[in-house]
Amino acid sequence: MVKCSRCGVDVADSFTICPNCGNSLEQKEAETPAQPNGEAKCSNCGAPVNADAEFCSSCGSRVESSADENRCQSCGSEIPENVLFCPTCGTKVEQKRPPKINRNCPNCGADLDDGTVFCPECGTSVKTGETKKVVPTNPNQSFADKINLNSIIKPTIVTLIVSIVLSSIGLLIGFSWVSFIIAIILSVGFFAGLVDNEANAIVMGLFVGLILGLLENPLVEFWYGRLAAGLYEWFFGGQILLLMILAIIFAYISNVYLKDHIRSIAGNLASKL
Repeated sequence: MVKCSRCGVDVADSFTICPNCGNSLEQKEAETPAQPNGEAKCSNCGAPVNADAEFCSSCGSRVESSADENRCQSCGSEIPENVLFCPTCGTKVEQKRPPKINRNCPNCGADLDDGTVFCPECGTSVKTGETKKVVPTNPNQSFADKINLNSIIKPTIVTLIVSIVLSSIGLLIGFSWVSFIIAIILSVGFFAGLVDNEANAIVMGLFVGLILGLLENPLVEFWYGRLAAGLYEWFFGGQILLLMILAIIFAYISNVYLKDHIRSIAGNLASKL
């Protein structure tokens, strides 16, 4: 009996080709085996094996190597890419699928689903990589302890600008004093949902309502002149107190009850820009 040097199967002396894997027995016998370099050992019997050997010459066990990924697990023949069956022995080939490529947060490395705009672990923007620093709040904190003026400067400025633009549009199409109320509801009602807590949202709304109320008559004068502004004030008076109260109410409702919906809308808008 002769042991096939490729698959390790015992073959009768009369065979010149291994019936299992098609290896030429005469060629292998004629070749002078290289001396093992001692750097590798058979994982089954511990005998030294050549670095390029496929099977252990002592026990016939298959030598594990990085090249095994492209060989048949049954007969050891090399397998071409994208085939379903081994061309030598017909064994079904298990093709290794490439690993799924997941998006990761640029800040903390968390796995992100497709369409994610802000990392749910650290709040980092996937698009810009900017991390919003949010001071953790304690449910037992007082209203004053939750206030962080530095975190609401930008939201307040943006909200005020939007409210002024909306008020101007309302004045130009003839909404009169209602323009300022609609502007407060839309601007504060939206941007307050992006603030970290209800205390900061209320403070932001208070500032926006106050400043827009002070700008009420100047805006009317800017668009219609001093005479129209005087008549406007005589008929409608100032709306400062009303705008402040509305801004506080809608800021609280937005931040406490509508925050998740507003942030989802903001995320979708940011992903399309």
